[in-house]
Amino acid sequence: MKRRDFLAGTGLALAAPALVIRRAMAQPLAADFPFSVASGDPTSDAVILWTKLARAADDLTPLSDQAIEVEWIVASDERLTDVVRSGTGIARPELGHSVHVDVEGLQPDRWYWYAFKLGRKMSPIGRTRTLPAARVAASRFRFNVVSCQHWENGYFDVYDGMADDDASFVLHLGDYIYEVGRGGVRAHETKAAPQTLDDYRRRHALYKTDTALRRAHERMPFMVTLDNHDALTDDTDDLARLKLRAAAYQAWYEFQPVRHAPAPSSPTMPILRGRDIGNLMRISIPDTRQFKDSETVCAEGSDKKFAFGVFQKPCAGIETPERSMLGMAQEAWLDERLANSGARWNVIASTVMMTPFDMSHDGDLYRYLQSWDGYPAERARILDRIAGSKVANPVALAGDIHSNLVSNVVRRAGDDPRQALMSEFVGTSISSLWPEPLAKPMQDALPANPHIRYYESQKRGYLRCTVTDDLWTTDLRTIDFTDRAGGTVSTDKSFVVENGEVGIKQV
Repeated sequence: MKRRDFLAGTGLALAAPALVIRRAMAQPLAADFPFSVASGDPTSDAVILWTKLARAADDLTPLSDQAIEVEWIVASDERLTDVVRSGTGIARPELGHSVHVDVEGLQPDRWYWYAFKLGRKMSPIGRTRTLPAARVAASRFRFNVVSCQHWENGYFDVYDGMADDDASFVLHLGDYIYEVGRGGVRAHETKAAPQTLDDYRRRHALYKTDTALRRAHERMPFMVTLDNHDALTDDTDDLARLKLRAAAYQAWYEFQPVRHAPAPSSPTMPILRGRDIGNLMRISIPDTRQFKDSETVCAEGSDKKFAFGVFQKPCAGIETPERSMLGMAQEAWLDERLANSGARWNVIASTVMMTPFDMSHDGDLYRYLQSWDGYPAERARILDRIAGSKVANPVALAGDIHSNLVSNVVRRAGDDPRQALMSEFVGTSISSLWPEPLAKPMQDALPANPHIRYYESQKRGYLRCTVTDDLWTTDLRTIDFTDRAGGTVSTDKSFVVENGEVGIKQV
């Protein structure tokens, strides 16, 4: 497909011959691209292109009971003059007329531009990027890490701070939407939590109207995983809850640029993924939701009024060797990736923090058992593998706690930080708040946790990670306000890890 043919009929190409539009494409005359475009799940030679057809962002009534063909084009330049790939994608009614195109045969480590066309209507032009080829020398790589964007808590203008970062992708570690209402500066489309597929579709549609989020998707590819607010807590066998989770998974897929769809009406879907960035970095993104044992086994013995019941007193139930967040098969997958990696840097990017953290309440030990502190035996096995296989430069990335936390990961809180087995950077939220009843116990506990290098809970933002052969640099990028639009992003703190050295240093 040539650019002039693709643009024909849109008003963007002068004197261009009219493109012959297939009948299937001409049916939904009111259809448009109200959620713009996005790309994701990049590899060294492929990327997912995404869009979703609808009459309007607030009108998701079915366009048709038939599949709709949508043309797409990929070029090596922003004006779409040098076309490298093109074709037709299918917007299926059973998937809300979303479009997921897996574009293959691209060149490694380069920018591309793309667009969709439906009849005479053309989508905004998006930009995406492939990864460096595996095992090829990559001297520098930059990416951003985000999590936890609650519509009601604030605006997502943090994303505009990424415009000049030259990042190759955004790694989103969960809570892309919130099913719960917590009040704040703007309101969800309804106060009720989603109960059906259509409810979840409307919630995702609302979030996609945030202009900064939409611009970020247009600028660079995302790699997205799920946490609890995306698709419920997952430690349940209740049939009604599983049905609701299936609806949440499908809506999440319909609105995300991801490669693997859930089976129809299924409460399970493929989530884990791994990527190699040349020989510079290996990233493993495990699924921390679908296979985890219950995170509330110690709830009965804990003070439910303390920290909203989020922090709990450890009990014997979390100490069993078979207790798992990942499940046996996924733990073996991670074990193999760590043991056989030849990368200079090895990253475990999970939704929750790896770092042990001891807190005190009324003289009793409390921990955040929804994190890896609730799965100590499995965490110990992962750390054992890192130590036994002498894994090069292990780094953990996480979100979830709406705070910036930088730490040297030891086996137990209170251990000498010089005995750390990996480094961890936990990024604060895009907009979600971490209220005082949660922040104060963590702040007060810092003296008992000397492996924590930095903790701050009141600022919103993201992590900017720049990786070279010799140095890992993480910038804590924060915004001055989120309670209204127009905040300014700047670098709050910067930390480095040196190749072959144990311990994080502030710069």
